Amino acid sequence: MIRDDITVRSLIEECVEFKRPLAKASGIVLDADIKDSRASLQGDRRLLRAAVSNLIDAAMKHTRYGGHVAVGHEASHDRDSITVTYSGDGIPYDELCEMQDIFCRSNRVHEGDSQEFNRRLIGLSIARDVADLHSGRIGVRSREGKGATFSIHLPRYCMQAV
Repeated sequence: MIRDDITVRSLIEECVEFKRPLAKASGIVLDADIKDSRASLQGDRRLLRAAVSNLIDAAMKHTRYGGHVAVGHEASHDRDSITVTYSGDGIPYDELCEMQDIFCRSNRVHEGDSQEFNRRLIGLSIARDVADLHSGRIGVRSREGKGATFSIHLPRYCMQAV
């Protein structure tokens, strides 16, 4: 793994610009919502870009035509997070449980599940593996009818202000 100095703003904007044509074709507004333009991290840019892109894909799959997806950054006392929040119906409880299994190391792909759902789980497992390589984790918060947020949480020592 290559460790580069990466500004969070540039990473998020790069992912958003890459995914924006697909979002536009799907009738989805995709934008960056970055409050701290000075935040930076050390990590493998290529891998982190893949992880964030997979989370954007998962969010767009749950977003209806006319919906909104925002990619942002949040900080807490012990970690920094890159977040992907979308408007819409949220994630049904059974799918949320499947996603939580993926986050907790299950790599199950079920024959009975739709091919689209299995592809989404594979994308989330890739994001999980990238987070693991950076000593972090991924998560999802959702309430049916209220949208959801996918996050990559990285320990504070991996991210620092410049």
